Amino acid sequence: MNEIKKSLEETLREHIENNGYELIEIDQHSLRKGIKFVLYIDHKNGIGLDDCVTVSKASEMIIDEFIDPESYELEVSSPGLDRKLTKKEDFDRFIGKTIKIKLKEKLNDRKNFKGLLTDRIGDLVVLEDDEVFEIPMDRIDICRIVPQFN
Repeated sequence: MNEIKKSLEETLREHIENNGYELIEIDQHSLRKGIKFVLYIDHKNGIGLDDCVTVSKASEMIIDEFIDPESYELEVSSPGLDRKLTKKEDFDRFIGKTIKIKLKEKLNDRKNFKGLLTDRIGDLVVLEDDEVFEIPMDRIDICRIVPQFN
């Protein structure tokens, strides 16, 4: 099943990105009668309902080639205001934004950090709150943008 899953993810990513969208993440949840896929997509102009419908219809046709159409549910969504940052390009794109980081293990006696993303140097994320922290990307469990409301 892992080869099928990998091939499905690669095919979805290629198709979605060839149509001008970015596939940020694929979440999978077990259901009583199969799997629920949640595709998180983005676009340089943002994501609207029409984008989600377009990607959903195309993705269903692809998934149907890999999995019985009766054994899954599909949801397509924007990453939201508190989107996850996972790739180097994500961190570069959101320099200057406030982020929350939860680490896999403690760094300086802390697992949780919140502050301004000031830079990314190689595999280090530079975060500033009361002090400056250089956090190795491979130690990050989850990183999200903190929405700012004025």
